[in-house]
Amino acid sequence: MDEVLFYISQGDQTDSKKSAAESFAYTSSIHSSKQYQSYRHASSPLNGTCITGIGPGERIFTCDSKKALINVYSYGKEGIDQRIPVPEALTTLHIIHHPQFDSSDTATDKTLHAKPTFRVPWLLCGGSKSGKLYIWELASGELLCVKEAHYQGISVIKSSSCKTFLVTGGEDARVLVWNLADLISIYGGGNNSSSGDEGQDHLRLVKPYWAIAENTLPVTDINLNATGVINDLKLYTSSKDGTVRIFDIITKTQLTTFILPHSVECLARDPANRALYVGLSNGQIKMIPLYKFNQHTSVLEGVGGMNKIITIDSHDPNLTNTFVQHQDSSASVLQICVSMDGTSIISGDSRGQIYVSDIVTKQTIKSFASLNFPIAYIHLQTVSTKTLDGTQNAVRSDKKHRMVPALKRVLASSDPAEHTLFMDIPEKIDDDDEDECESEQDFSTWLEAKRVEELQFKNLSDVDSTVRTIGNSKDSTSTSNNTNLELKLKKVSEAYTDLRTKYEQLIKEHAKLLDDK
Repeated sequence: MDEVLFYISQGDQTDSKKSAAESFAYTSSIHSSKQYQSYRHASSPLNGTCITGIGPGERIFTCDSKKALINVYSYGKEGIDQRIPVPEALTTLHIIHHPQFDSSDTATDKTLHAKPTFRVPWLLCGGSKSGKLYIWELASGELLCVKEAHYQGISVIKSSSCKTFLVTGGEDARVLVWNLADLISIYGGGNNSSSGDEGQDHLRLVKPYWAIAENTLPVTDINLNATGVINDLKLYTSSKDGTVRIFDIITKTQLTTFILPHSVECLARDPANRALYVGLSNGQIKMIPLYKFNQHTSVLEGVGGMNKIITIDSHDPNLTNTFVQHQDSSASVLQICVSMDGTSIISGDSRGQIYVSDIVTKQTIKSFASLNFPIAYIHLQTVSTKTLDGTQNAVRSDKKHRMVPALKRVLASSDPAEHTLFMDIPEKIDDDDEDECESEQDFSTWLEAKRVEELQFKNLSDVDSTVRTIGNSKDSTSTSNNTNLELKLKKVSEAYTDLRTKYEQLIKEHAKLLDDK
């Protein structure tokens, strides 16, 4: 296993063709110097890129900062695979994958299916500079939603892991929480199948689930915690007014407000919800602990709550909660993400520098090659090295590569009969024999399999080192050899005992001679 980072820059904002040709995006490992993939002419606005995954068959969507286009890259190809026109130039993109259902009826169904060659996520969300929200269905290309959400441009779009809520943040300092089902439910079974008037009328009536207007300056980043219980869903927002706020979506209440000394440009959350990491405009990264140890009660207590306001001190001479890797170059920290185990953070700034820093020691572990332009988007994912090594063969064998359907510019019809969808049906994997074999395995075999899996995850190089024991203890030859070894050991121990006895006697006689003299 390896943790792979995808990063892309904003490119040059001028019309220079030479600078446009120097815009690249890369996929590299954060633990080694290995680079898996590069992309040419790759650039996008801040938060204007979304990625379906890392590996064969995955795609990267980037919006053009100057034209009404979406560029699509296929993993394994350096150049642009598709250019899809859209109604207007977009500033931010977000991918929503298919929801996973685990009902009681299908919980006992263990049928496995192969991964289809052509696969796309469920929805593609885009925000424009005019404040409009667009939602397309990628499998059909249908435009499901066009909503005038914000008064100014949309800066960031995120969705909850349960696919229930869609959250948008804009330059108008507002954060809107939408019910995703209300935005895409245009198939109402109406009789008017020739136009999308009914769907448009429906969208006009759709209102946000919750409109948050607590900030005074543009919203820069949004984060939602991944939880299996929707009642524990929390929303984290950052703004240029120097505040980081935590909200409870279900109860529609504000829990905590953190006041930072400078403008907050980005936000990241620890995988275990232990702390928040915020990037500031002065190049610092502040760690905000969400729990603290009470010395009087010896209990780990939560920080904030009940709409409490907490001011983060700007003076930290011991660098207890401050990272200063980007401060030397006087660059703003634009993107932050945290590793899977929560021990490292990856940060990118406005000068194109990306650093991997250790959270405990606050030291820089690795630095990537500079992109010369501000960082627009970073994505970290844990991928199997076997999948990454077989990328080139998978790309060469995929001669019948299917393109993403063209994204429609007109709202989809409200008649569900006109909803045409093309999908690859994956083949079923017959695992009856495997289940029988697995049931016969004992506990020691299971432990050995887990040990090998752990070795593969810890192995950050391409060399696998294992220890093998030659011979079988149940064999008669090995049993006789063990018996001979035991006899030899017994003889050696007896000889050692006799020699030690004689040595002690000599010592006593020598002492007597000294006493006589």
